[in-house]
Order: sequence, then structure tokens, then C-alpha cells
Amino acid sequence: MKLATWQRTVANDPARFKVVVAGRRAGKTFLAMRELCFRAKEPNQEIFYITTSYRAAKMIMWKPLKRKLLRLRWAKKINESELSILLKNGTTISLKGSEDPDKLRGVSLSYCVIDEAAECKLVELWGEIIRPALADQQGGALFIGTPRGKSNPLYDLYVKAATTDNWCRYTFTTLDGGFVSASEIEAAKTDMTLTQFRQEFLASFETSDNQVAWAFKHELHVVTPLMDYNTSILHVGIDFNVSPITAAILIKGENDILMCIDEIRIYGSNTNEMCDEIKNRYPKSKVFVYPDPSGSRKQTSSGGNSDHKILEHAGFVVKAPRKHDPVKDRINAFNARLSNANDEHRLFVTRDCKYTIECLDKHSFKPGTTIPDKDTGFDHMFDAISYAVAYLYPIKKKITVDQSQPKRWGHAIN
Repeated sequence: MKLATWQRTVANDPARFKVVVAGRRAGKTFLAMRELCFRAKEPNQEIFYITTSYRAAKMIMWKPLKRKLLRLRWAKKINESELSILLKNGTTISLKGSEDPDKLRGVSLSYCVIDEAAECKLVELWGEIIRPALADQQGGALFIGTPRGKSNPLYDLYVKAATTDNWCRYTFTTLDGGFVSASEIEAAKTDMTLTQFRQEFLASFETSDNQVAWAFKHELHVVTPLMDYNTSILHVGIDFNVSPITAAILIKGENDILMCIDEIRIYGSNTNEMCDEIKNRYPKSKVFVYPDPSGSRKQTSSGGNSDHKILEHAGFVVKAPRKHDPVKDRINAFNARLSNANDEHRLFVTRDCKYTIECLDKHSFKPGTTIPDKDTGFDHMFDAISYAVAYLYPIKKKITVDQSQPKRWGHAIN
């Protein structure tokens, strides 16, 4: 099967698991069919093609795959009702829908393509069904589709593929595919919003308009950790929550660069245990902590001590305002550190801080408001890291000075 340049790049990659995000009409289905046939050359294989539904599998893949296998004279038996083809070498290719993943249990797979992956029940389908089914044969998988924002399991796999052995990831635009002309793509802009265009044609994981950390970009702010960070002085943001209590471990570099090098998340815990964990990880460091201002109140569950006092007794230097600054100021200060108006980036997160990255990606405002959503669980680490950032680098507000002459009891002072 003759492949386009981008399809050949993916096909030639030796990685076991491949995540391919591509624009509309870029040639995703053709690549999927090629991979199915390529794997089917080996005898006695069990291969699945899975997409959103049985009906969609039949509409997208059944006819072209059947024609291809008949033309190659590989097909031995075609089952129209089950959408399966038994080949002469004993290999079976079956088309499946993901509506009810449990129906796919109990098989041993050699290879699997999951098409339109962003639209499938991917968490259950992959983690509970397909990945275990590939284990005994050490089979591979291709995830392919158009993105559907960052709050989607396909995005999670795309992020994972960047740093995990035997995984790879690719992004290709509609224009890369070579099947849609540049003039047609340009014309489509007039009928679509910018977000729609970037998602559907440029294969971009679009940040929702209500993301709290709106300035956070993986390509700018996520970095590979170094082996020799200077941890003699740490700056630690803490969010006092029971499940989980969270802490972001930061260091300062040259030019006021802040780097988040570690994260702590403990469920069913308390401030004392958080202190112990920080000291266990960094026993020789001087620690400045930037906690929630409400932690200054005494807690009966802590023997009358406040969270701030517990931190001080642990030997940490507590830095917190007496009262909460406006939430919008803290959010603005955090985003300004990520990227300011001069396009300067002074806050970074190492790849190892996966929970922090996920929270920055997915913490959002409640729809139609500027109120952060506290129901998703992504707020805790954002609060922890932003307490530190906003204290160290608060938003500078303009102070308007009244230039008129001071007055007393309605009279000017001369």
C-alpha cells in the first residue's frame, strides 16, 4: 500500500504503542487499514479494529478493508454479520464498536487499532480491556483520531507517549495529508471559529476558554529535569486539604526563574505528615513554605495548634499573607509568571511532576463564570503552587495619587 510521507513515518516507527493525532481528511483511515494488513501478514494473529460503534466501524472500515483483502487474495472466509475476516494464514481481523467495552473481554490480541480514539470510551477500553488482552502476545496498538480538547483520555495518552518507553506520538495537519488543497483549507476558515479550525484541521489540542492556568503551554513550560538542581533552599506551596493534601516544591534560579521540581500528594493525611514527607525528601534544605492563609487558625484536631504553627515547629519559614488576596489576583500573578506581556517565561515544571501538569491543564472556571471549579479535584495542586508564586511575585497594582490639594473640613489648606 503506497503511503504518504507522514503515514510512512508512523508506519516505520518501531514503537509498540503509537498515538497519532491528525486533522480531518489527512488519511488516518488509510493508515489504520495499512497497519491492520501489515500485521495480518503474520499467521494466526488476532487483530481488532475498534471505533466508536459497530455501525461506525462498518461505515468507515468494512468495505475498503474487504476490497483490499479480496484484491490481495488473502481472504478465506468473510463474516458479514460479525464484521470479521479470516485469512488463509489463520489470522482474523475483526471490526468492533466501543459502546460496551465489556463485550470485548476474554480475547488474546496480537494487535489493535483504536480509531476516532477521542470519541471512544478510552479509559475503560484501553486500561481494562485492550491493554491486558495484548499482554501475553506482547501485541502493539495504534491510537488515531482528531483531538477533543485536553480534558479527554486521548490527550492523556498523547502526553504519556512523550516520556514512556515503547510509546511514540505524532501530530499531522490536514495539509500534511495531501488530500485536501490549501485553498479549500483556507476557505474553511470563513465557516469555522478559530478553535474549531485549529482542532479539526491543525490537529491541535485546544485549551478551553475557561482554563484557569490559561498561559500554561507544554512546549514552553514543561522541561526535562536535571540531575544537579540546587535544593539548598526550597520554596514550597501547600494546600491544606485532607484528601489530598498537596505541596509543590520549587527552586529559584537566575533571573528570577522558578522551577517546580517535585510534587507531593497524600490522601487521608494532615499537615504533620506533610512536614515529615518534605523533611524526608529534603533533609538538608532550608524550606520556605507558602500556605493557604486560612491555615493560621487553630485546629482542635491538632492539639490547638494552627497549620502554620505546625509548619513552624517543623523548622520551616512560613510566608503567608494575613488574609486571602482576591483569587483573580493570585490567578493573574501565576499566569503572568508563566508568560508575561513581553513574552517572557519565568515559571517551569519538570516532566516528573505529572499531577501538577495535569492540574494546570485541566483546572477550569465554572462555565460562564470566573469562579474556579472546585468539584473536579484539579484545584488542589493549582492552589498549592499558586500560593507560592503569588506571594513571591504578586501582581503590582497601580496606585492613583490624588494630586489635588488636601482639604480639612471642606477647606483647602494653604
